[in-house]
Amino acid sequence: MHTDPLMLDIIPDIHADMERLTGTLSHLGYRETDQCWTHPEGRIAAFLGDFIDMGKNNAAALSLVRAMQDRGQAIAIMGNHELNALLYHEPGENPNGSGDGYMRAHNTKNTPQHRTFLDEFPLGHPRTRDVLDWFLTLPVFLDLPGLRLVHACWDKEHIETIRVRNPDGRLKRADLQELAFEVQATPFAEAVLTTLKGPEVELPSPYRFRDIKNHERTAVRLNWWQPGAGTWRAAALSVPDPNDLPNTPVTDVMKVNFYEADQKPVFFGHYKRVGQPVLETSNALCLDYHHQPCAYRWDGETKLSSDRLISIPTLNGM
Repeated sequence: MHTDPLMLDIIPDIHADMERLTGTLSHLGYRETDQCWTHPEGRIAAFLGDFIDMGKNNAAALSLVRAMQDRGQAIAIMGNHELNALLYHEPGENPNGSGDGYMRAHNTKNTPQHRTFLDEFPLGHPRTRDVLDWFLTLPVFLDLPGLRLVHACWDKEHIETIRVRNPDGRLKRADLQELAFEVQATPFAEAVLTTLKGPEVELPSPYRFRDIKNHERTAVRLNWWQPGAGTWRAAALSVPDPNDLPNTPVTDVMKVNFYEADQKPVFFGHYKRVGQPVLETSNALCLDYHHQPCAYRWDGETKLSSDRLISIPTLNGM
């Protein structure tokens, strides 16, 4: 594995979108030669997970990333969509009690979320098993010299919980059944699920809000990467009107390990943010913007710079 800390291009969620993937690589200076994308300056792509679902080119996106990884041109971590696929295809029990024989229920809620992946990787197919086996080679986090990579949340206590069982950060097939039961999560399952999906916590009663689809909700995702965002209104993500929330400290209700300002840079995706990519703090950066692809060119700096946050032209603008 090639992990030169001075030459990493960090690329967020691909979701089976080959135009997004190849457009990002091209804009960053990578070129396709001998069936593998490489950079003439020896830079390495660092992928933040969620390679599948939503888009229709799951197989092509996976083949490209795996070829780069195999030739030392990329490193990669797991996203929550890879975990969900493992649970959907793995025989076992699910918390829905559906009795369909799989760890993630094959119901009207879950199956459409997997549809584009299933179209190319059906249940039980040898090619599907090969890809699922590859998912299990992806660590849920990477703690490299000078920086950290995680899909959704870097919580030092959760990371340590994962390390105690799996020092390399990779899940084992024997871990999957434990991870399937999210509601009754063990400390290990909670650590993995928070790392891959981010912290989502219940608001203090009687507070609630309506999301962008007008669904009433009592739980919010938290902006864990800004220590100054300590109140519900400041820390909550994806709440249309923050005034619906209490203006009191989150820590009055629960313990939150906000990412500290003296920690090395951490990069993550997952959150499908809107608007233009922005650097909110000097040592933590979300790169997942649904309508504006972006990447970060990291050359070893301890303080992140907006100059290295690269917006990728969309197809119509290329």
